[in-house]
Amino acid sequence: MHQKEFTSLPPRPKPYASVEDALPWYSWCEPNTKWPSDDSVITHEYIEEVVFLEGGLRDLTLQQEWGPGAYAYRLPGMKHGPYEASEKGCLEFVRCVGVRMEAKDDVNS
Repeated sequence: MHQKEFTSLPPRPKPYASVEDALPWYSWCEPNTKWPSDDSVITHEYIEEVVFLEGGLRDLTLQQEWGPGAYAYRLPGMKHGPYEASEKGCLEFVRCVGVRMEAKDDVNS
């Protein structure tokens, strides 16, 4: 990862931008949109850290809302979502870290 000094807030990526289309580590959800669109619960095989920069999300399972500054740290396999973006949408900084299989087994034990 390249070093970067503080800068102003980055421009918003396209809605649901792919890794190739978005600035690294930023994600944007349009106002009032659901994610994922099929209302399924999300899991993945990596560690994920998320910080909301603008707007926020409502967790449709937990019936809880989070706004700017909210932080999540998710281990592999942690269930979360589905979500609905706030009226202002949601710009988030996301950091994903791969996990070695042996380390993943230790975490889930």
